[in-house]
Amino acid sequence: MRLILFFVTLFVFNGCQQHTIKKDVPPRPANQSLPDLISAIEQCQNNPTCEEALSAYFKQFEETTQTEEMMAQQTDVAPVVTTHSDAALLNQPLLANQRIQAALNEWLTWKRPILIETWNNYQFLKRFILPPFSEKNIPEHFMLAIIAQESGGRVHSMSSAGASGLFQFMPATAQRFGVVGTLGDYDARYHPKSAAQGAADYIQEQQQLYGDDYAKILAAYNAGENRFKRLNNKHKNQSLWQSDFYYELPRETRGYIASVLSAMLIFSKPEDFNVTLTPLDGRTAVIKARSDVSLSELAVCFGQYNHHMGWYRTLRNLNPTVKAKRVIKQGAPIVVPEILKPIYDKQCHDTALMTLAKKIHDADFPERPAFTYYRIKKGDSLSTISRRFSCASKTEIARMNNIKPPRYLINAGKRLKVPQC
Repeated sequence: MRLILFFVTLFVFNGCQQHTIKKDVPPRPANQSLPDLISAIEQCQNNPTCEEALSAYFKQFEETTQTEEMMAQQTDVAPVVTTHSDAALLNQPLLANQRIQAALNEWLTWKRPILIETWNNYQFLKRFILPPFSEKNIPEHFMLAIIAQESGGRVHSMSSAGASGLFQFMPATAQRFGVVGTLGDYDARYHPKSAAQGAADYIQEQQQLYGDDYAKILAAYNAGENRFKRLNNKHKNQSLWQSDFYYELPRETRGYIASVLSAMLIFSKPEDFNVTLTPLDGRTAVIKARSDVSLSELAVCFGQYNHHMGWYRTLRNLNPTVKAKRVIKQGAPIVVPEILKPIYDKQCHDTALMTLAKKIHDADFPERPAFTYYRIKKGDSLSTISRRFSCASKTEIARMNNIKPPRYLINAGKRLKVPQC
């Protein structure tokens, strides 16, 4: 390609030197031979004006070429990738993107503990949440990066805006993808298996629009699919990294895209970033409570056996339908890491340690009324009320007040019983 451009340039400057040196000589035919071109260059080099113009042109040509190559490296120019291999992902010019570099710096410094926590939590959730992504050929490290950004692998994570669960579904999005219903103390968004299925379905839907352009999929995930679709159409499906497109995205979404893509790079090749992700034995077992017990009491009993961070978060993740304060009745099933089953059998009942664990649990979650009252205001719905109280689902409030689905009609001024957190 450069050779062709070189010959084209010679034609141009041959015309230039003809114009500046010998105005009375008739123009030569366009299809000159190579010897004619060389002769023309030699004539140009003998003329200071022509030689200066020729040098300036080649300098500008070189600078333009370097600029174009640099811009190509800093933008995601391949919105559709046909494979999901690690090599294909790392061949994308993400590492040359300064926004990705800045997000990498955060993950590799003050946010590093979140990466490790996400990885550790994932080891025990993998068999529940990976299958729907594998079935749809969505990369595991892409899924992990979303979880790291959204929840850190904490099943019961909830945002102030009302997004909940591992993948932080808003109620309307959860409804659209079938992540509905109440499972124990929580709605389905908090259940890893149902939340993962909904997230995989969502990503697959966006892939039908944007292929494997993960930046655009993430923009839709964070900003809303309809909002982003309109913006993408406005910019004629050009690269999201183009400045005119990128800076029309919400500020939160811009940061979100860079953060998730940089985490994806780390999870795909952690050794390249000096990150150690130690595999854990994620096998689980089901035990039956020998007496009334809570997850916090079990966490005290298990201590830091084989896990320097302790087991409370893992126990909550493996029992997603149980509230933190809930006392699990004797004989009820509890899911625990398999390596902890012998510890439970040996030391988690009728010991001084368990007596202490029960005392501090009861102090942290003292007995209190099962519900409180809330006066309905104009514009309220059961959904907004449930989000305001955070620990109460819409269906739970409806049951307590004998409000019938599917419309869940309520009237301003009336009092509602609302579960006490």
